[in-house]
Amino acid sequence: MLRSPVTLLMCTVGIVGSNSLVLSPIAAAVAMGIGLTEATDVLSAMALYGLAVAFSAVIFAPLVDRFGADRALKVALLIMTLALAVTALANTLFILIAAQTIAGLAAGVALPATYALAAHLAPKGREAQVIGRVLTGWTLSMAGGVTLSAWITDFAGWRMVYVLLAVGLAFATLGITRLRLETAPARGQVTSPLRALRLPEVIPGLFAVLMLGGGFYGIYNYLGAHLERNMGLQVSDAGLLTLSYGLGFALSMLADPYLDKVGPRRGLIAVFSCLAIFYATLTTVDLYYTGLLVGVFFWGMFQHAGLTLTVSRLTAIDPSQRGAILGLNSMIMYLSVFGATLVFRPGFEWAGLKGCMYLSAGLAVLGALEATIARLRQVQNIETA
Repeated sequence: MLRSPVTLLMCTVGIVGSNSLVLSPIAAAVAMGIGLTEATDVLSAMALYGLAVAFSAVIFAPLVDRFGADRALKVALLIMTLALAVTALANTLFILIAAQTIAGLAAGVALPATYALAAHLAPKGREAQVIGRVLTGWTLSMAGGVTLSAWITDFAGWRMVYVLLAVGLAFATLGITRLRLETAPARGQVTSPLRALRLPEVIPGLFAVLMLGGGFYGIYNYLGAHLERNMGLQVSDAGLLTLSYGLGFALSMLADPYLDKVGPRRGLIAVFSCLAIFYATLTTVDLYYTGLLVGVFFWGMFQHAGLTLTVSRLTAIDPSQRGAILGLNSMIMYLSVFGATLVFRPGFEWAGLKGCMYLSAGLAVLGALEATIARLRQVQNIETA
């Protein structure tokens, strides 16, 4: 009975996530299609999409707590479906940017609502397992959306990419609308992000999100440039790396039941420790394509576990304020895309991708330290009680 809603939520994450990733590989075709000469002009739409997600995740995601996760998700998906359809019809840069900005505002509500709904639907003691399965939708967006977008563009044009995204999201919206979900009652009032930040465990939980997201995007954002500049490969060669990462991300789902047993704090100690060792080890194969291909597979496994644990940790803090808390989670994750690009650039200029790996290892060490402190505090509270 649970399987159908969870599968739909996973597909929803996959489609919403694809929109944030597909524009980059097809930017040249999109620019040509709307009469521009520079592909970089088109990327401004992607940048504003990300900022719109971060803005909406703080300002509008708390509406999830007022109206209920299911209702907020349906409205957000409907708006995003329309925005994707307009994107497919865009004939000027202004329309493209406007459509993607609206899509970002909708995504900023859709993602927290999806995670909140997954946490509510999960049986007691299986929260990480269900949330982990929903998060596997990001595998669909990375391994499927990014890989297929270039092929679809070559075969049927870039507009077809957004037509398929709009149609897919429309079917997902219809499927969710037809489901009879036993959801938590709406609070009837909007929760405040500032109020959510005052909850004891929120800021430490968001710190873990920042360390995980910053470490990932600090390397991922410079991977294509590294392949081209330092290895003499084409940016398209990153496609196999993305596929390998996606396979590792999906395979890690098999370990989700174990994550429920160890708990988010103990689990994050292990994940961040493994990531620190992994990033340091990866520096020895940064100029070997085969080594990177194998390495990113394990990277996907660690990242899936980390994402599952960070989201599970945040959803458990206060169910009545999940919308506001998960909105902050999305804001931190999307802002880490831009923050990591700026912070890691000196490292990339200094030592290529190896410099980024060292910085990511440092963030993982900080994440492990925070998780250790949080675990000790948790044990102390239990003993005191």
